[in-house]
Amino acid sequence: MSIYWSQVDIEELTGSGVVYFNSKMEMLEGLPCKMYKLTYQQSLWTHCHDYFQIWYVAKGAFLHTVQQQVYEIRKGDIFVIPPFTLHSVSISPDEDIEIYGCEFMPSFVNERFQEQPTDHAFFDVAFLEYFLRKEMNAQSQITLDSVTDVTVRNVLKDMLIEYERRTPFFQISLKAKLLVLLSILARQVNGELLREGFEKSEKYRDIMTRVVDHIHNHYQEDMNLNDLCSLSNLSRSTFCILFKEWTGKTFNRYLTDLRILQAMMMLKQPELSVTDVCYSTGFNELSYFCRIFKKYTGISPTDFRKQAMK
Repeated sequence: MSIYWSQVDIEELTGSGVVYFNSKMEMLEGLPCKMYKLTYQQSLWTHCHDYFQIWYVAKGAFLHTVQQQVYEIRKGDIFVIPPFTLHSVSISPDEDIEIYGCEFMPSFVNERFQEQPTDHAFFDVAFLEYFLRKEMNAQSQITLDSVTDVTVRNVLKDMLIEYERRTPFFQISLKAKLLVLLSILARQVNGELLREGFEKSEKYRDIMTRVVDHIHNHYQEDMNLNDLCSLSNLSRSTFCILFKEWTGKTFNRYLTDLRILQAMMMLKQPELSVTDVCYSTGFNELSYFCRIFKKYTGISPTDFRKQAMK
């Protein structure tokens, strides 16, 4: 899946009455991020900008129109607008409002976002991909639950303080807090996926716990994937998917990691030879054990023992 924000013909838009805000004019030089708090704001006609915009409403209400769809934004709501998205805000002149705003260029999350289009080749895509969908409903109005509402407000307050004080290394702190904020909002707009994941986790919890316990109790024995599929009563493909989700590793990687860790502990016992450790941890072939051990640790089992003894 490729993601990218469609740039528009700015001259054509501005000629038709659309206001265009440019990050070079709106943001500090060398810092592609801006924080502010609004206690008064006039209505904004249809406009767009080349940066992401996040508004969190701490007080008040207004109408937010995104691509001709109107949303009633109230206290506890937040929205995320991707670059070059047409939207407008209608606020009553006597409305008592308090809005925390965050605006940032995609490059603030990762410099590689400057190159468009972008694919899934690097991890930081996950911070923005959920806010770049064509269907804008999910991110144009996110209503936060009471716990998340407090968390989001505190994160934005901390970001605003960092931005205004500009103490040494504030840029690092600002980016770190932005990533926290985006991860929280990604969960909010993927509530259905979270529920499905939780249900799946609970369904297979006992099975996978039993499998992992079995590996830890029998790692020194011959063990293969088919044995564990039989133990769990799952097909090979289903087991591999679930095991990777549960442990973060494939079965072979998990077993090898465990055996190497046990070998490192046993090598600290001078009464055991390297051969003893090899067979006691389930490797059963000395040359293979030495090769894998060095691949994992960078040194041979004998050298590891010498260093450990020191």
